[in-house]
Amino acid sequence: MAVSKRSVDGAVPFVRRQDEGARLNMFGGLTFIKATGEETGGAYGLIEQRANAGVMTPLHVHHAEDELWFVIDGQLTIHVDGETVEVGPGDLAFGPRGVPHAFRVDEDESRYLVVRNAGGESFFEAVGDPAADLRLPDPHPTEEQLERLDAVLETYELELLGPPPFDE
Repeated sequence: MAVSKRSVDGAVPFVRRQDEGARLNMFGGLTFIKATGEETGGAYGLIEQRANAGVMTPLHVHHAEDELWFVIDGQLTIHVDGETVEVGPGDLAFGPRGVPHAFRVDEDESRYLVVRNAGGESFFEAVGDPAADLRLPDPHPTEEQLERLDAVLETYELELLGPPPFDE
């Protein structure tokens, strides 16, 4: 794509193809940074995640960021503000900042987008590990990822509230 002009906010048009973008293994899933806050002129960050059934987050709250999930393939169970819903292909769920939430991947090879406030995508870079290929990692976070998570909780105004709120 030829770029001839910057927008007034500094954003520049770009195309990022499937399987492109910084690639990370993050908490048992394969994560792609599809668009950064810097690239979108401060509008948002866009993450693509792929994971197998069983990957889940603890109950947590973002005090400074909203989070939106859009399912492309597979199924997630999302728990937001005490309510739990299943979301599948074409479904969207939103968790506003300050509201406790968690999610679980319910089907193997699920694929979903995560939209966060600009800069929120750097959380994934701070905690994840570079992924050498497109294989899905072990479905559990590594000790190193958990240590890096603990080190950046305050930076990202993220509070862990407890274990995942899902019946097993």
